[in-house]
Formats: sequence, C-alpha cells, structure tokens
Amino acid sequence: MAAVNSAPLDTDPPAARRPGATRSRDGEATRAAILTAARAAFDEKGYAGTSLREIARNAGIKPSLVVHFYGSKAGLLAATVEWPFDPETVVREVLAEGPDHIGERLADVFLTTWEQDGRPNTALTLIHAACERPEAATLVRELFTGCVVSPIVAAIDPERAELRASLVASYLLGLHVGRYLLVFDALAEADADLLGQGLASTIQHMCTGPLW
Repeated sequence: MAAVNSAPLDTDPPAARRPGATRSRDGEATRAAILTAARAAFDEKGYAGTSLREIARNAGIKPSLVVHFYGSKAGLLAATVEWPFDPETVVREVLAEGPDHIGERLADVFLTTWEQDGRPNTALTLIHAACERPEAATLVRELFTGCVVSPIVAAIDPERAELRASLVASYLLGLHVGRYLLVFDALAEADADLLGQGLASTIQHMCTGPLW
C-alpha cells in the first residue's frame, strides 16, 4: 500500500489559515480602493458634486461598504486628507451645549488639534499646501467650512449665516498660519489657554453678535 503523506500536525491547510487575517487584508484593500476612488472624484468634481454611489461604483464595491468603513461623505473626505477628527462628531459636540458656548467649544476643538503632542498636527499641512495647490485649497474649503463651520453656524440660524461661517473659518485658518507657519512672535509665544480665551470670544461674537 502506498504511503499517505499527511501535513504536520502543527500546520493548517492554506485555505484554513487565520481567516481573521484574511478578512483584515480584504478590509484594508477595500479601504484603500475607496480612498483612491474618493480622492479622484473629489479632485475632479469637488465635494458637492461627488456622490457616495459614484465612489462605490469606481471602487468596484457596494455603496453600503463606503458607509460601513467611513460613516458618511464628510467622514470619507476627512479620511482622504487625513484630517484628525470626524467632522460630524465635531458638529454634534460643538452644538451640544447650545449657541452660547459655540465659540468656546470650537476654540477648544481646534486648539487641542493644533497643539497635539506640543506641535501642530501633521494633518494640517494640507492648509499649507492649499496656498500652492488649487485642489488642496478646494478640499480645505469644503472640509473646514462646508463640513464643520457652516453646519454649526447654520444650526443656530443667525442673520447672514454664510458670511458668519466664512468669517469664522477665515479667522481660525488665519490664526493657524500666523502661529505655526509665519510664526508671529506674540502668537507663537502666547499661552494656549490664554489664546483659547481670546479665540473663543471672537468666534462667539462672529456667530451670534452683531457683525457691524
């Protein structure tokens, strides 16, 4: 009788090895495909002109998988630019304490992000790139203003909400450039808590006070 070759007892058939690892690799590949398709679509059509269904079609997957991995279109945009927070979560948290605390909450979110690990978060290098690349400028505007500041201001429904949102976004971005990129002495050396107080009061006025 011919001898029967059997696999060693401490090994598994290839198809049975670590199904969890296989699923993990499949998930990573799906995430990568979604991000590639999203970046191409956002660059070509912008945020408003791009749908999750289109991104899913270009990635060769079902739309439900995009939602599964990234939650929403805003979450997907944040992931494409490696933004350090989820826009929809920030909007909910800032609005949770009512309109009288919007300035304080927004200032806290952005200063905490910028001052992470004692230096500006690396994700905000996109702001620097926006000064040179039109597509980067579009992404900053759509993510920063369209997905975060505008929904917050619109929720309290003040007069000239769109203008107020643009003023707040410009102020926040300008402060970032002055403190970390141009390094104005007084801004760069200011204590973060003190800076946060001034930032909060100015943002609050822009959101709820008279414009002029």
